[in-house]
Amino acid sequence: MFWKYVLFELKLLLSNRKNWLLCIVILLFFPLYFSVYSQTELETLRDKKIKESEAFETIFYQFSEALRETPEGKEIYNNFTEQVSLINMQRFYLRRGEDVHYIDNGLRVNELRLQMHERGNKGIPSYLVVPKEEIFKEDALLRYNKEHHLPLQPDPFVASNYLPAALNTISGLIFCIIVLVAGSGMLAHEQQNQSVVTGFPISFMKKVNGKVSIHFVQIFLFFILGILLGGIYVAQKTDVGNFDSPMLLFQNEEFVAVSTGTYLAYMLIALALITLLLLYGTVLLNLLTKNMYATILILLIVFFLPDLLVTVGIKMTWLHSIKYIDIGAILSGQLAAEFGNSKLDYKHGFVWLIALNLIVLVVLYGKNKLSYIRKAPVKLM
Repeated sequence: MFWKYVLFELKLLLSNRKNWLLCIVILLFFPLYFSVYSQTELETLRDKKIKESEAFETIFYQFSEALRETPEGKEIYNNFTEQVSLINMQRFYLRRGEDVHYIDNGLRVNELRLQMHERGNKGIPSYLVVPKEEIFKEDALLRYNKEHHLPLQPDPFVASNYLPAALNTISGLIFCIIVLVAGSGMLAHEQQNQSVVTGFPISFMKKVNGKVSIHFVQIFLFFILGILLGGIYVAQKTDVGNFDSPMLLFQNEEFVAVSTGTYLAYMLIALALITLLLLYGTVLLNLLTKNMYATILILLIVFFLPDLLVTVGIKMTWLHSIKYIDIGAILSGQLAAEFGNSKLDYKHGFVWLIALNLIVLVVLYGKNKLSYIRKAPVKLM
């Protein structure tokens, strides 16, 4: 009987024009977004190193003569001199294509920059200080490239570099809205046609799981197809690229470099968990509000609640778990920096997304049991 019910729900889903329209939007997003992405001006390594070299002209010009005469000042000045020398050599190695020497010099530059952080960055104008976060990011990328013998300057517009950028763009609010709108009408037919649906002798949770399953498959199937279509389209326009090239992940208060293939796998697993969470959450709120528009509005308010509280100066760390839904910003470490919470990393993200799914399921089960008890006839003595 369960599979007959699923087949019945599947027929309803296939006749839902709204969901088909959303699926077409997902399908076309990845190939169409490339026209926007390809117009982006990305800074090359050569441009970056030119800026870094030119910055030392300002540093040397503003360096205090009084400080330079002290033993500490001489060490700082020597540090600056070595840094600019290494950076200029990096520019030379880029022209020669000598990646190994470029990486070795880059790792030494990062060491010197961290030494300056330990000294409090004396003698450096604040706007020219390279943040520790950027130092650790560059260090992770350089070490990964050195270990895997990868080129330093891959084409940013090949499929392997485009797909993570497209996923980061669609994840978060855009993805949430698509899933919420697609799942908002899951209970509409039951609420409007009680006599038809009650003909299926199936438990409430089995019905919910059936509804969520077919909506999940529809959404994620088109999502995967969209990624494949976008990858094929971009590969024909430029090239496939190298899925072993590095991507940065924020983990345990530091940045680690992983392959692009691994990064995409993490993203897809997380988005699958987010899809399930939003669909089950939609069912729960639909039961409470009996209104799909109110359901969408409430879930969007919940999504922005941590941001709103931070804006008014209220810091509730336990609410930050809601932001794991914005998985792109979690993986990049953006939200950890924004909220000042180092626990907002991808490992905690997976744990919390699984936990939140289980919590919503428990609440759904409990609410159904409570409703059943209230409706049960009272036996007279």
